[in-house]
Amino acid sequence: MEEQPPETQLVQGEQAQPFSQPHVVYETKSSLPVVIGVLYAIYQILPILGGLALLFGAAILGGIGVENADSGATEAGAVVAVIGLFMLIIGALGIFAGVLMAQRKRLGVHIAWGILGLGAVLSIILTTLAETSPDIFTLGCNGVCALLVGLPLMISSASQHME
Repeated sequence: MEEQPPETQLVQGEQAQPFSQPHVVYETKSSLPVVIGVLYAIYQILPILGGLALLFGAAILGGIGVENADSGATEAGAVVAVIGLFMLIIGALGIFAGVLMAQRKRLGVHIAWGILGLGAVLSIILTTLAETSPDIFTLGCNGVCALLVGLPLMISSASQHME
């Protein structure tokens, strides 16, 4: 029996040449989602530190209220503790979003946008309740951060590799 040579498949437009190597095109992935995800996760350390500081302050305020039998200080300590706990949860969600972005997942960008939108809404609510002018700096920073977080979805070389 005579062995037949294996069949070769040619891509349209290519001609078979003896002793030639097939052309391999390597597609590199953009590192933008990873960089943005890591930076966003690092940025979320600030709310976590703020939440821990508020919990510490709430413990001190609650302790002062108990020592002086002042129910107002104890209630204020409880409110500050709830706000601190809320900030810790937001910071943890932000780190989770950053990790998802670094893993090239679209969900991370959407979670980060939700967190930034929630921050903007809370800023508007707090300035309305305090009857002060809106905090344009916070709203501007949230907008710029939302733009930076959304870059992996806006740039085609990065968005095609996002899951």
